[in-house]
This record gives sequence, C-alpha cells and structure tokens, in this order.
Amino acid sequence: MRGKPNARARGEIAHAPLFCVHCKNAVRGEPVRNEAYTAGFSLLMLSWQAKVFPLLMNVLDHPLYTARLRLEPVTPEMADAARSGQNAFANVIGADAPADWCAASLGLVARSISMVGSAPAPTRAIAIHRQEGMVIGDVRFEPSTRSQSEFEIGYGVAKSRRRQGYATEAVNGVIDWLFEDAGAETILAGCDSSNIASIRTLRRLGFWLDSNPGQTFWWVLAPDLRPALRA
Repeated sequence: MRGKPNARARGEIAHAPLFCVHCKNAVRGEPVRNEAYTAGFSLLMLSWQAKVFPLLMNVLDHPLYTARLRLEPVTPEMADAARSGQNAFANVIGADAPADWCAASLGLVARSISMVGSAPAPTRAIAIHRQEGMVIGDVRFEPSTRSQSEFEIGYGVAKSRRRQGYATEAVNGVIDWLFEDAGAETILAGCDSSNIASIRTLRRLGFWLDSNPGQTFWWVLAPDLRPALRA
C-alpha cells in the first residue's frame, strides 16, 4: 500500500478530479479543505520544506498559460493579501475573486509560500480567466515527503465555474510544467471513493489507480502513462 502523502497529514485531502484535491462536498467533486493546523505540525513542515525544496530543479516564478487560463504562481505579496481578505487579494492579483472560492481557498493561499534558500517558492497557482479577468480556481503542487521527484497536486474551482472543463485545463497546465521543468517523475492525487466527478477528471488526465485504503482512492501519473488528453 502506498504511503500517506502530505495532503492527508494536513487534512487537505482531495476531493475530486485530480490529485490531492481539497474538498467541501465530495459527492459533487468539491474539495474538502481542513484548515486545522497545529503549531507542532507547522514547525515539522517548515523543517521538511527546508530539506526538500533546495533539491528542486526549478521554481515556478512565471505565469503558465492554457487556452482559457493564466496560472499565476502565488507570491509573498499575494499570500499576505490573502490573509487580509477578498478585496485585498483581488486588488493585488488584479482580478475579481468569487466569494465562495475566497472562503474556501484564501487560507490555503496564505500558506502557499516556501523558501528555496532565500528565494520564495510557491506551492500553489491561481487560475485566472484570460478574457474575463476572473479567478476560476487554484492548483496546489508540492513535492511529497518521500521523494524530491514525486509531487502531489490538488485543486479548487469556484462553484459557478464547475463542470466546464476548467479543473482539467488548469491541472493539466501545471502537470506539463511539473514534468517538463520541475523534475517530476511521478505525480500523486487523492480523492474520495464516492466522488465520481473527481474520478472521471483524474482518468481524463491520465491517472491510474494506485491504492484504495479506506474511503480514499490514491492515483498516480507518470510521463510514460500519460495519454493525449481525452475530451
């Protein structure tokens, strides 16, 4: 049985289509986000990040683009603004941010900066609609505790934007970067076993079921297993 990745330890386990998604409503494929952190665990994570992140081949320091989206890596300024709330975050990112997404995600955005030496290293990207200037959702990505070449990924999408292909598009854009530039050899994703929408998304992205302890399905993706993206 595969080990327990980071998201489970933090309670940010997946909900749906994609890796380690943080879900609010597993049945509908919405991530479940547990905001409970302890001081002890936070110190443990800082120690782990200090060891792992310096080994990364690359840090995402520029936007990624897909057909409809611009994926902006979280900066320290964005993380600070996320702590101040919806309006402050929207002003800094230069895009309107839906209230439901802000309620579920800003706390996570605020914790999405690690350090590589003295340089900030984002662990999340914000998906913004290129034509509409609206936040669509976010994608989390970070190395697992087991290997510097193994990453976990997760996502959240604003309620009004679900079932329109945005989750698949945003996550696929981050997967491209992880395999091509970040040194990833495998990517993990977790979802509730009853979350049919998430299972379909993960399969569309090319993930294969790796293990199913309890109510959680853990999925794995490697470059040689990745097919052309299915519509």
